[in-house]
Amino acid sequence: MGTIPDRIFELIVLQLDHEQTADEEKELAAWLAEKKEHRQWWESYLQIRAQAKLLDRPFSADTEKALAKVKASRRFLRGSKKAIAWAAVLALPLCLGLWLLLQAMPGEENRLFSEVARPGKEKAILKIAAQRPIRLDGEIDTLIITENGTKIKTDAGNMLSYLIDSAGYKTAQEENQLIVPRGGEYRITLSDGTRVWLNAASVLTFPPVFAGNERKVRLVGEAFFEVTPDTARPFIVATARMDIKVLGTSFNVSVYEDEETVHTTLVKGSVEVQPVQQEAIMLKPGEQACLAGNRMTVKAVNTRQFTSWIDGKFMFCNTALEEISKQISRWYDVDIFFSSEQVKTICFTGAILRFEPLEELIRMIENTSNVRFSVKGKTIVISEQK
Repeated sequence: MGTIPDRIFELIVLQLDHEQTADEEKELAAWLAEKKEHRQWWESYLQIRAQAKLLDRPFSADTEKALAKVKASRRFLRGSKKAIAWAAVLALPLCLGLWLLLQAMPGEENRLFSEVARPGKEKAILKIAAQRPIRLDGEIDTLIITENGTKIKTDAGNMLSYLIDSAGYKTAQEENQLIVPRGGEYRITLSDGTRVWLNAASVLTFPPVFAGNERKVRLVGEAFFEVTPDTARPFIVATARMDIKVLGTSFNVSVYEDEETVHTTLVKGSVEVQPVQQEAIMLKPGEQACLAGNRMTVKAVNTRQFTSWIDGKFMFCNTALEEISKQISRWYDVDIFFSSEQVKTICFTGAILRFEPLEELIRMIENTSNVRFSVKGKTIVISEQK
């Protein structure tokens, strides 16, 4: 049968979580009754899911850690709409069942996956003006008081918070930088209460205190913003190719230097996107602005696909291996090459926890796509299976 629509996957997840409305239950039932192939696919899926449960295999230590990370991420999301907190749940039950089945299968002994770098973790470097860089990868609460009186707290969950004490703040604005290397991620609460998730290989430049009539930060890489409303002071994310202006909203920005296209994905609220030397465009929730060269386009998207990383998951929906390889490279800190240009265009759909070993993601892709991963240390070559 053909490709299953994203909406059907969404309805299936809602049913499995016992959160379907009466209308959504009817919608799924109508799709199942539409064609014999739909019903056969559904029955096959339920069989796979049942077999996975019968395996009753315990989670690995890495999986337990991954689940703890996801729970911590959801605590950080407290107060947000459920649509944000469940950013990547769309295909997880399907892929979890596949993962359990794969665990029961004999692996290829000659594939030295243990040589591959481990999944990323919370780590970053904080640069404060002329002070020495501060490494942020500890597991205890720390209070940092800078030379100018700024108070910065890191907690055991590796979240950075700027604590404002206007009486103790002594000097004019200087810029701080939060640098997240490959193989890392980090979270920060800015002085105005705005919360930011930084993905691997990203840099956020910001003032310790927002002064004047705007709140402006600069971004390289990828970040998800949950902006504290302030009608008097718009929040501006400046990048090399565009500025994003908001009053209070939740959105994702991907502006990596090694990618030709810049993406701004709006989850809720409204944002104004303005490319360099072009007119501004307003986005509505569920829309994504894509800037390729000097051409800006706007399209409706499933925001879950583009915000799943803040909830500790990879989610791919008919995504080209070239794009997937970039995400893998940044998170697992590996170098990936392709045997041909054609292999780059092969697409994959699935989801998995980001804190799982790379071996699990590779197995999932190999078992559902006509490709093979050759792994040696931190170098991976992807080719077509023959």
